[in-house]
Amino acid sequence: MAEFFRQLFSNAFMPHRMCFLDDAATLWLHVLSDVVIAVSYYVIPILLFRFIRRRRDIGFSWILFAFAIFIMACGTSHVLGAVTVFNPVYRLEGVVKAVTAAASMATFLVLIPAMPSLIALPSPSALQGANEQLAVEIEERRRAEETVRRLNEELEHRVADRTADLERALANLQAEMKQRQSLEKQLIQAQKMEAIGRLAGGVAHDFNNLLTVILGHGEILRLEHGDGAAMEGLLEIQRAGERASALTQQLLAFSRRQIAMVRVVDLNDAVRQTEKMLRRLIGEDIRLTLHLAADLPSLKIDPSHVDQVLLNLAVNARDAMPRGGILTIETARLELDEQYASEHDGISPGPHVMLAMSDTGTGMDENTKAHIFEPFFTTKEAGKGTGLGLSIVYGIVKQNGGEILVYSELGQGTVFKIVLPAVKAAPESAPAPHEVVVRRPAHETVILVEDDTQVRQLTRAMLERLGYSVIACGSPDEAQIALREYRGKVALLLTDIIMPGMRGTELAAAARRSDPGIRVLFMSGYTEGGVLDQGLITPDMAFLRKPFTAGYLEKEVRAALYGDRGQAGA
Repeated sequence: MAEFFRQLFSNAFMPHRMCFLDDAATLWLHVLSDVVIAVSYYVIPILLFRFIRRRRDIGFSWILFAFAIFIMACGTSHVLGAVTVFNPVYRLEGVVKAVTAAASMATFLVLIPAMPSLIALPSPSALQGANEQLAVEIEERRRAEETVRRLNEELEHRVADRTADLERALANLQAEMKQRQSLEKQLIQAQKMEAIGRLAGGVAHDFNNLLTVILGHGEILRLEHGDGAAMEGLLEIQRAGERASALTQQLLAFSRRQIAMVRVVDLNDAVRQTEKMLRRLIGEDIRLTLHLAADLPSLKIDPSHVDQVLLNLAVNARDAMPRGGILTIETARLELDEQYASEHDGISPGPHVMLAMSDTGTGMDENTKAHIFEPFFTTKEAGKGTGLGLSIVYGIVKQNGGEILVYSELGQGTVFKIVLPAVKAAPESAPAPHEVVVRRPAHETVILVEDDTQVRQLTRAMLERLGYSVIACGSPDEAQIALREYRGKVALLLTDIIMPGMRGTELAAAARRSDPGIRVLFMSGYTEGGVLDQGLITPDMAFLRKPFTAGYLEKEVRAALYGDRGQAGA
């Protein structure tokens, strides 16, 4: 065997050309054919190797690799076939053919188990069907993806809409909370002012009774014992009492327990009538301008309340403009809706009248604005104000079912806006002044009803001093007994309005039923409860305001006895 391989390249044999008898055509036909076949057999494995390299995903690539080796061996045998025509290396050719045979057998052996898999490979029609099915699945998947995309977009829109709804709900909730906080602040402020008002009203009422006693006895002393030395002291007592009386009237105005003579008025006329007084009050260095609406509806209010409001606001504005400025008064018609009424305590929807007063003064900070309507609160120097001006304005506005708003900034001035309910009635003329009562000797019998002992004793002394016969009663029950006992003999019933057990108005009605000719004169420091709710004291009722002097008492008693007003009120 070793000798065989040593002689592997030996050419000691006869070349094939001799078999062709040197026939050139036949010789070259075999040579060229073997060469072309060899070239083809070498090119095919190269293509197979390239295919295997590019398609590593094919599971049977090893079969193609074995087949490529087999083809290459076949190509080599054809090369040697062409070579041995001229060079008889038959041993080498035999070895190559043996290798080719081995490669052929190996390829055959590996093809046998691979045949089922190769046979199972899909046909072109099956591949086409599979491709079509794949295209259908791809289309279905595309539609499914489109559906999912639309669902995602719809979901996003729903989420966006829900988010917007939640944001709107949150904004509404925040607005509602803000409105509620505003209403709570208004309620707390109103309760605080109401509590202060009740305290102020109660103090003023009791103080009025005390002042009635002080002023009454002071006047009696002045008339009976007023010599030169004592007269000055008595006059000082009188003046101090009158100043205290004015102070109690201011407290009553704030507490909304002030006697009100309401009637239908034109606010523009009330402003014009007060204009001259306001110009004198504010001084020449402050310019007053009026902007009065032409179509202003009427108000039902005590005209004196309008004057008090204008004067107090003007004084406040004047003090805020020490170097001069501009004071503007404006009226306007307003129509308040349900929403505005719900956001402002004590306001009803419907037509209203607005009165605004603005100045170009120093303005106020937030802390000052929070306290300006409280009694005795003032930013002025000591001795330059009582701190009751704006409290009076607040009480009057609330007493008449209105609202007062304040807008102010430091250095920018202040605006007060007052909103009052309007009425459809035409303005009423001012009542005629009381007729002059000719003084005549007093001889009539008067039933005096007053639950305060000191006031009752003083009033009785004043009336008796004037010549009247007085039956003094400390309660309505005592008065009813006296009315039955002296039926037909009593000319005047002088009664307090607020008393335990029965109001003076109810007592007067009972007296009129038993004695239609009896005259009635009411007296009080304030009115409250049912009397206040029913419009207070009407202009046609005879009324004596506490505290009173003997002269004022005499005037009102004679007016009630001999005038028209003593017949009203029961």
